Amino acid sequence: MAASRATTLAPLITQTAFVAVACVFPLFVGSNSYALYVATQLGVYIIAAIGLNLLAGYAGQVSLGHAAFVAIGAYATALLMVDHAWSFWAASLVSMALATGLGMLSALPSFRLSTWYFAFITLAFALVFEKMIVEWRWLTKGFAGVIGVPAPRIFGYEFGPKILYLLVFASAVVAFLIVRNIVQSRFGRAFVAVRDAPAAALAVGASPQSMKMLAFVIAAAMAGAAGSLFAVQKTVVTPDDFTADFSIFFVLTVVLGGLGTLWGPVIGAFVFFLIPEFLSSLQSWRMLIYGCLLLVLMLFAPHGLAGALRQAWRRYAQTQKTPAAARTDTPVEHVAVAGLALEITGLQKRFGGVAALDDVEFIAPAGSCSAIVGPNGSGKTTLLNVSGGYYLADAGSVRIGGVETNGMSAQRIAALGIGRTFQTPRLLNELAVIENVMLGAYRRERAGFASTALRLPGARAETRRMRAEALDHLEFVGVADHAEDPAGEVPHGQQRLIEIARALMGGARLIMLDEPAAGLSMTELDRLDQLLVRIRKLGATIVIVEHHLDLVASIASFVTVLDRGKILASGSPADVFKDERVLQAYMGDRALRSGA
Repeated sequence: MAASRATTLAPLITQTAFVAVACVFPLFVGSNSYALYVATQLGVYIIAAIGLNLLAGYAGQVSLGHAAFVAIGAYATALLMVDHAWSFWAASLVSMALATGLGMLSALPSFRLSTWYFAFITLAFALVFEKMIVEWRWLTKGFAGVIGVPAPRIFGYEFGPKILYLLVFASAVVAFLIVRNIVQSRFGRAFVAVRDAPAAALAVGASPQSMKMLAFVIAAAMAGAAGSLFAVQKTVVTPDDFTADFSIFFVLTVVLGGLGTLWGPVIGAFVFFLIPEFLSSLQSWRMLIYGCLLLVLMLFAPHGLAGALRQAWRRYAQTQKTPAAARTDTPVEHVAVAGLALEITGLQKRFGGVAALDDVEFIAPAGSCSAIVGPNGSGKTTLLNVSGGYYLADAGSVRIGGVETNGMSAQRIAALGIGRTFQTPRLLNELAVIENVMLGAYRRERAGFASTALRLPGARAETRRMRAEALDHLEFVGVADHAEDPAGEVPHGQQRLIEIARALMGGARLIMLDEPAAGLSMTELDRLDQLLVRIRKLGATIVIVEHHLDLVASIASFVTVLDRGKILASGSPADVFKDERVLQAYMGDRALRSGA
C-alpha cells in the first residue's frame, strides 16, 4: 500500500516542484535580464502549444497554420492599444474572440475532409494571412510593424518585466489546468474517440464535426491569448515574427514533446526553444546539432519526450503495483430497462451497382433477442449500419421504439437508447478501460463545458458518480480487474466485453452486437452466452449478427438469414437451421449443419 501511495504522489510532487521553481525564478534574476525575457517568451509559446496539443494531440486535427492565430491576437492587441488606447485586458478579450472567429471560418470548410486536408487549409490560411499583414499597410503598418506596445496596467500600476513574467506564467498554468480538466472529462474522451475511433464516437452520441470545432475554438482562443501576451512582451509586432517557420515550430514542439500528452507541449517548448538559445555561441553548428537531437528523439522516443517519460513511469508503477482493494461503496443496481422494438420494412441500400440490401424486412420485438446470420458479404453489418444511422438507406423504413429513424444522424439515433459494438473492437487503446466505459455516458452527463473546464463541484460530483457506475458495469461483464489498465493491453475477448459495458453505460435499451463471439475461446464464449442472457433478463432488446450458430441457437428466439442482401429465411432457430435454402447458401458449412 505504501508503494502504491508513493507511485501516486510522485508525479504530483514533481509537478508542484516545477510550479514552485517557476514562481520563485524572478527572485534570482534582474528585471532587465535576458534570462527573464527568454523565460517570459517561453511562457507565451507554452500557452499556444497547449492549445495546439488539444487540437492535434487529442482531437487529431493537425494545424500547420497555428502561428496565424497567434499573429491575429498579437496584431489585434497591438493595434487596439497603440492606435485606440485600449487597455490590455479589453484588447486581449477582443483578440481572443477575433482569433477564434477567423479560425472557425478558415476551418469550417475542411471539417468534412480528411485530417491532412485540414492541415493544408490551415497552412494556406497562415500563408495568406502572412501576406495580408504586409499588404494592408493602412491597418498593420506593413513591414514597419506596430511599435511601442505599452505594458499592461491595473489601477494605474504598470507591469514591469517581473510582473509581466508572472502574468504569463499564471496564464500558462490556467491554460494547462483548463486543458487538463477538459481531457479528463467526457469532452476529452470524445476528442480521443473522434481521433481514434469515429464510429465509437457516433455510437455514444458524439458528433465528430462538433467535437473538432470545439477543439479548434479552444486552440484558436489560446493562440489569441498567447498573441496578446506576445505583443506586450516584445512591444513591437512585425510580419517577420509570424512566418511559416513559426507554425512549424509549434508543430515540432507538440509532436516531439509528446503529442496527446498533458506535459508534452510544456516539455517540448522547454527543449526546442531553450536549446537553440543555449547553442547561440555555436551558430555554425546549431542546425546540425538541432537536427541530430530531433533524429534521436524520433528513433528512440516516437511518442515524444513526455511519452517516453510516461512509458518509463508506467513500467515502474507496474513493478510497484499492489492488488486492488475490494470496493467499499455500494454497487450501482442494474435496474430493469424498457427494451426498444426495431422494425425494418422494405429496406434498400446500394453501393454502386451492388445491392447490399434488397427489400429487407426485419422485426425485433421489445425485450427480445433476435439474430441476423448469413454468409460473408450477405449484408448483415450493412443492415446494422443503416439501422444505426451510419449509412443512409436508399429506400424503406426503420422504426426504433415506434420512431421513424431513417434519415436521422447516428448521434440522434444513439440518443434514443441505442448501443452498438463492432466487428473489430473500437476502443480507445491509450485510455484506461474504465475511461472507455465512461465514454458510453457521453450523452447522459449533464455538466456543461464551462463547469467541466473550471472543474466546479457539480462536475466533479458527476464524474465520481459516473466512475462508480462504470466500475459497476465492468463488474457486471466480468472485467473489473482490468479497470485501470490501458484498453489496448487487454486481451481481445475482454475487449469485446468492454464494448458491451460501454453500451450499457450509455443506458442502451436496444443493443446491436456485430459478431461479438469472433475470436473468443470456448471459456470466453460461455461467459458471453451467460452475459447476453443476463442483459436480456434486464429487459433490453438484443440484435446480434453472428457466425457462431451454437451461440445463436442458445440465446436467440428469432433468426433472420440474409444472402446477397435478400431475406433467405426467418423464424425460430430450430426451423431456420433446417431450411434447405439456408443449407444450400452456406454450401454445406459444418457449423451450420452441427447447429441444425
